[in-house]
Amino acid sequence: MNRKRAGELSKAFGLNVVQSRYSDWGNFYGLIQSYPCALWDRSGYIIFSHEDELNMPGISVSKRINVPKGISSLDGYKRVMSVAHLPEELPDRIEYKEGIVKQIKVNRYERDQKARDACLSHYGYVCQVCNIKLCDIYGVVAETLIHVHHIKPLSEIGDSYIVDPVNDLIPVCPNCHAVIHLKSPPYTPQEVSEMFRRE
Repeated sequence: MNRKRAGELSKAFGLNVVQSRYSDWGNFYGLIQSYPCALWDRSGYIIFSHEDELNMPGISVSKRINVPKGISSLDGYKRVMSVAHLPEELPDRIEYKEGIVKQIKVNRYERDQKARDACLSHYGYVCQVCNIKLCDIYGVVAETLIHVHHIKPLSEIGDSYIVDPVNDLIPVCPNCHAVIHLKSPPYTPQEVSEMFRRE
C-alpha cells in the first residue's frame, strides 16, 4: 500500500477526494476513515462517496478492505492508465518529486513530434528489436503503431540535452519496449533482441 502515490495520483487526475489509498493489484487496502475516498490500482480508480457504498458484493470490510477480484471488477471503476506505463508515456498531469523528475523530462522529449517524425522517417515503422512491422500482423489499423525509445540513459539527460533523432531514438514495438523497461537501468535494445532470437 502506498498512500503517497495514491495522493499524488488523485491530485494529478483532479479527483475531489479527502482520502486516497493505493494497491498495485486493487485488492487489499487500509481502513478508510474519510469520504469521499479514492481507491487506486495500477490502472485506475474507484471513488466511494459514503461508507454505505462499501456494502456491495465483492468487498469485505474489517480492519482492512479486501476486494478479492480487484477494484477493476467493481461498477464505477475508471481506467485511466495502461497497466505498465513506460516512463515516456506517463500522463502529462502527473508530477512526481525526487528521483522520477527525469522521467518527466523524457516525457517532454518523447512528445517532440519533430524528433519522433525524424526518427520514423529514418527507420520506418519497423521495430528495431524484433524487426516486426505491426501492420504486417494486424493490418492497416496498426500501420503507424510504434513506440519511440530513448537509447540515451535517463540519468544522462540534462536540461540542455538536444535529442538526435537517429542516434538517440529508435522505433520499437510496444512489447519490446515493455521488456526494455523491465529493469532499471533499462535493457539495451541489443540485449532484448538477443532474448527474442533465443526464444
